[in-house]
Amino acid sequence: MRRRERLLLKRRVRRCGRLALCVGLLCAGLVIARRRAWTWTDADDDDDGGDGGGAGRGFGRASSRRRGFAARDAARAPARDAPEGEPTRAVDGAASTCGVGGSAFGERGCANERAYPDLDVVSVAVKPSCVNAVAVAALNQYVGPRRIVVVAPDETRCETFRGMATNVECHAEDAFIRGLTKDAVSWYLEDAYGDSLGRDGARARFVGRELGGWYLQQLIKLGAATSTAIAHPPLSRKFLLWDLDMIPLRPLTLFKGEIPVRQIGGNVIKSYEAAYETLTGDRLKYAKDGTSYVTHQMVVDASIMEEMLDAFARKADRTDELATTSDELPRWATAVLQSLNRKDLTLGFSEYATYASYVVDNHPSEVSVESRKKWARASGGKLGISFQRWINHDGLCCPGPGVLGLMKSRRFDYVGHEIGHVESCRYDSPEHEFSYGLPITVPD
Repeated sequence: MRRRERLLLKRRVRRCGRLALCVGLLCAGLVIARRRAWTWTDADDDDDGGDGGGAGRGFGRASSRRRGFAARDAARAPARDAPEGEPTRAVDGAASTCGVGGSAFGERGCANERAYPDLDVVSVAVKPSCVNAVAVAALNQYVGPRRIVVVAPDETRCETFRGMATNVECHAEDAFIRGLTKDAVSWYLEDAYGDSLGRDGARARFVGRELGGWYLQQLIKLGAATSTAIAHPPLSRKFLLWDLDMIPLRPLTLFKGEIPVRQIGGNVIKSYEAAYETLTGDRLKYAKDGTSYVTHQMVVDASIMEEMLDAFARKADRTDELATTSDELPRWATAVLQSLNRKDLTLGFSEYATYASYVVDNHPSEVSVESRKKWARASGGKLGISFQRWINHDGLCCPGPGVLGLMKSRRFDYVGHEIGHVESCRYDSPEHEFSYGLPITVPD
């Protein structure tokens, strides 16, 4: 028996040695990539000239280690009272020497490499984070929208988002669409699905959000074109939905002529199918390669979206099984919540898959679908995101220039950095209640 125990011990030692070697090689590779991709230089903190010279609102003076949003003014917002233009119009700028999202890391003079000066971006976020700050900087660098509209839980978080760039406009979620509030959505879920929700009900946590908030953010994105909160100027008739934990890596092509470009390569989640079939009578659509349209960004035609929501509202009007709270919600939102897959309420509906499928079914000529996947869900997977804790000074999972440069070198158009999906990042910890990883810490 002792001999057998010694053999087992030797095997375990060898396995641990191999694991340590792999971790060491990964660490070395990330450090090398970080150093090669680090392009910004330490500018004089007393310099008050040039784009991005002022610190972001609410963060005070930025130092070389904690610059926050010192270069947020690099993205100049167009006049808010400018006349409505054509959102599909693109303007290419000169190639920049800045790294990905360079202004968020303190780089100066990061000009737009591509601009859609009449296009709006719409995003929903639970709280401001270092990932959001880099995403905003990279959106201005590689999309150059007229405006980035962020919907956040409250005014406190909105103030932080507005400090990320001069063209960020932020609204509190409960005031964005009449009748659509987190409490109304949560109340409906508990009333209609209480027996399936478990002990915590709609307050149960799911990937960094309460379940009620998970569905609220999807409904907000669907109903953005109906919001009266966006008024000066109104939301562009074609706009870009963008999840703020996705980071552009290079100038993005969003249109072919007047036609929106649709990305592919999303995960296939079968539990989304039941809701679409209930709402439309049709089957959920997939790309030709078998992947889904859940790509965490999508150009939306407001006219088509409004047509789809009207169809959903008629569906709700024809249904007798309405919960008692349905009158508080928009009728189309009630229809969506009625349609959820009871067998998997954490993944019972997808706003991206639903809108993309509706366009394929009803307006196939109004979209140009890519033939291959051009993005990555995570920079190195969950392990790569978690590994950032060992690189960063503050021990958090914030993306650094190194990993972003590495993903860009792999020819991706954009990459996700979903810290809310990685438990070791401590995104839900009490100390990160109002923000995560802000201001951004950068190396000396």
